[in-house]
Amino acid sequence: MTEQQERVERFSRELSEGPPASDRSIKEILDALRPQVQELVSKQVELARTELVPVGRQAGIAVGLLVVGAVFLLLFLVFFFLAGMYAMWSLGFPLWVAAGIDAVILLLIGGGLAGAGAGRLRTLDPKPHRTIAALQQNVEWVKGQLRP
Repeated sequence: MTEQQERVERFSRELSEGPPASDRSIKEILDALRPQVQELVSKQVELARTELVPVGRQAGIAVGLLVVGAVFLLLFLVFFFLAGMYAMWSLGFPLWVAAGIDAVILLLIGGGLAGAGAGRLRTLDPKPHRTIAALQQNVEWVKGQLRP
């Protein structure tokens, strides 16, 4: 049995040790639930944080690698395409035609790399599934405690 399940059972026992639920007023029930709900909310926030930190870290590393790689590729491509432009110019192309050919090639490469990076970011799932499921269970539990 997990620690969270043990707490839920302990809270249930504490609530049932008082007067029967049908004899309690709403205020008494809410007063009995308040400390448990406060602890529950803090645990839910902690669970969400625990679940989202690894995804955030992976996304940060992925973005950092994309940025550093893009800077180095940019420097490489500047020199590579300058060399290509001068090579085409030495073969008899006007300089503006050589620059246009280089620009189209750069556009295709840049578009492909940007699409690959965006696709990789789209595969990350930042939704805290366990936290949402636990929160739904807790809401059902609280609803059960409020029923006579």
